[in-house]
Amino acid sequence: MGISKHVFLGLLETQNKLKYALNSEQIKFSFADKNVLVNLGDEGVRRFGAARLPTLAMHFDFSELTDIEQASFMKLFLLKFQRGGA
Repeated sequence: MGISKHVFLGLLETQNKLKYALNSEQIKFSFADKNVLVNLGDEGVRRFGAARLPTLAMHFDFSELTDIEQASFMKLFLLKFQRGGA
């Protein structure tokens, strides 16, 4: 994602739609009475000319969700965590 770990964790704390438990580098979200695991990876920087944008690697484990539940989770997740310019 195009976000720093610090900003992501701040958004995680302030969002109120997804129930979660944070354990070091892993977040367990409760969704549709099932678990979604998100492992946070390394931070990096993407460069576009003089612009520098933070990146944060994430690995999602949707093994407990159906395809429809996964799509619903990602729609809500991106709504809460995807950032854009105004």
